[in-house]
Amino acid sequence: MKIRSNRIVVGTAAAAATALILTGCSSSPDTASAEGGVESMALTLGHAYAVDSLQHRAAEQLAEEVSTLSDGAITIEVFPSAQLGSWEEMQEGLEIGSVNIVIESLGSLERYTDLAAIEGLPFLYEDEEHFFEVWDGEMSDEILTAVREDAGFQLIGDLYRGGRQLNSVRPIEQLSDLAGLKLRVPNQQTYIDTWQALGASPTPMALNEVFSAMEQGAIEGQENPLDVVRFSSFYEVAPFVTETNHLYGNFHFQMWGDTFDGYSPEVQQILTDAADTVSSTYREESVSEAQDHRAFLEENGVEFFEIDLAEWREPTASLIEEADPQVREWAEAILALRD
Repeated sequence: MKIRSNRIVVGTAAAAATALILTGCSSSPDTASAEGGVESMALTLGHAYAVDSLQHRAAEQLAEEVSTLSDGAITIEVFPSAQLGSWEEMQEGLEIGSVNIVIESLGSLERYTDLAAIEGLPFLYEDEEHFFEVWDGEMSDEILTAVREDAGFQLIGDLYRGGRQLNSVRPIEQLSDLAGLKLRVPNQQTYIDTWQALGASPTPMALNEVFSAMEQGAIEGQENPLDVVRFSSFYEVAPFVTETNHLYGNFHFQMWGDTFDGYSPEVQQILTDAADTVSSTYREESVSEAQDHRAFLEENGVEFFEIDLAEWREPTASLIEEADPQVREWAEAILALRD
């Protein structure tokens, strides 16, 4: 497992500065409502995605739901587009209290716990129905509980983000075309290992730096679901998409576990109920909008390619055997459902 004392490594100064700026938005309770309801409190939510993205719509919906369920006692101020820093910096902010909620994936916590690598193992799922079978079942709670115990993060809600695709400045029509491709990946070891195994040259980089890096030739591609390709305007500089579906995943509303535990049971229930409502809406919209994203990209000149799935799976198969024993057990259970 990762060493917890090494958490505050990147962006601590930025997170501390944000804490000063957002002092008025503390998660500390203020005063009880006149009707004897939940305490008044102001929370901050940050994410790294565009203002017209589905992630931002989810953040705003959560703020509305929480306000409604608390009769206005709990407010959530939303900061999109990495206004509070990269997702790494915002996660560090959760622990020190400068940020209260971050929208990111389970896999983004891999630097805190090896257990989060379950999100990044490639080609585990046959399709999105297989993914839903796993994440609507008991294994989901088992994984999130284990991550909470090992890393300290409370994850609520499950915002289905679809399959991740390869988006590049030059066409990748077959596996051999990947050789040496300078590819942006999140700062997660499993992602790095995956693309190295496939022959690319992966480079960890913050999402808000990707457009300019591709435009300037520092990198030649990135991999994300199609909504990110669209709403981050990556298609303008990288007009090729290879439909790899190498990962399926969820976003979650990430919180610091000790902070969450410090809220009253009523506040915890409001947050989880609101997250569940947003999750249902998010999945419906994510699935229904997928074809619209593709149509939009095709209309804007993006060319799509399919892959030989068996050919791409073979170089990465050993990653499961090399994973943490608990992660390997989960992965094998997921693969068994695919058979």
